[in-house]
Amino acid sequence: AGRAEEAQGPRRFEPNSSVRARSPPPVPVPTSYKACALTEPHKILVNAVAHERLRRGKLQRIRTDVGEATLMGLWAIFNKDTFRSTGLNFEHDTKSIHHHYKVLLDVLCAIGSRYIKWPSTRQRRITANYYRRNFGLPGVAGFIDGILIPITAPSEQRQRYVDKNHNYSINVMMVCNHARVIIDIYIGQPGSVHDCRVFRRSPLAKALFTRHDLLSPDEHLIGDGGYVCTSKIITPFHNDRHLRESHRHFNYKLSQCRATIEWTNSLLKSRMARLEKLFFARHYYHQHAYSCVSCSSQFHSSTWGGSESEVPNVNVDEAMGAARDAGFEKRMNIRLQLLEELEDLQEV
Repeated sequence: AGRAEEAQGPRRFEPNSSVRARSPPPVPVPTSYKACALTEPHKILVNAVAHERLRRGKLQRIRTDVGEATLMGLWAIFNKDTFRSTGLNFEHDTKSIHHHYKVLLDVLCAIGSRYIKWPSTRQRRITANYYRRNFGLPGVAGFIDGILIPITAPSEQRQRYVDKNHNYSINVMMVCNHARVIIDIYIGQPGSVHDCRVFRRSPLAKALFTRHDLLSPDEHLIGDGGYVCTSKIITPFHNDRHLRESHRHFNYKLSQCRATIEWTNSLLKSRMARLEKLFFARHYYHQHAYSCVSCSSQFHSSTWGGSESEVPNVNVDEAMGAARDAGFEKRMNIRLQLLEELEDLQEV
């Protein structure tokens, strides 16, 4: 019997037919670019990126579809995933993902001026009419505020980038309108610099106090208490616990309008998840922050546009000092106007 078994060879295990073999669970297939449905803003952005790359001679050897390459870079901007996990989603290696990401940053910085522009007279009038009709505040052309973007510790001069929260960060000054469209941006100042000083160093401050076509005499921006009240920027009254009813009413109306810029800042940080902390490298954080704002503006500002001009050479401190009295007078006139409207409503 033993010899017969040896002749037949080793026995094979045959499972019982009544017991079904369990199949392994299906492996989740990563979402590829071809399975994604592009929305209209994405198509506009892909076309703009393709035309810019073609103009700069970056499409000589096309190995990856322009739309897929753009989505790879957008995925890295909008999410906090590593380049390795992004490569798994798009079925590309890490080197390819990082290459398309850097190319997209350069292109967005190049075309950002098409979408981040100062509004025209008609567009500023639309913004002023919106806040005059809804909140009763006249002459509002936009809102200005600064946000802090956390970064990793820089290798040189770390103390300059320590902000009020004891974190390393950079300053970003933004101006938006009633539609939460960013119309001006200034990036790169260290986190320890105050918002008012950031404004004084910005090209916008030099342009506002030298050019009269950016804001008419009855138009102004709305800022918080950190800015100096001038004829170009209106700030709330300082609350020293001795304010009159008209002053508190003015501050209340101003805070209602200023919610727009706070909302814009929150939307920007929530959509661009990588802005929660940027890797500090030379020119890297500046490009990434500007590209995020440019990309965000592209998605909901295709109908807004203005004009560009050279930055004039002017002493901003002297210009702001000369316009401070005019700003106080303008703020007082607006306060009295709101007081008259409030009294009329109380009589009715």
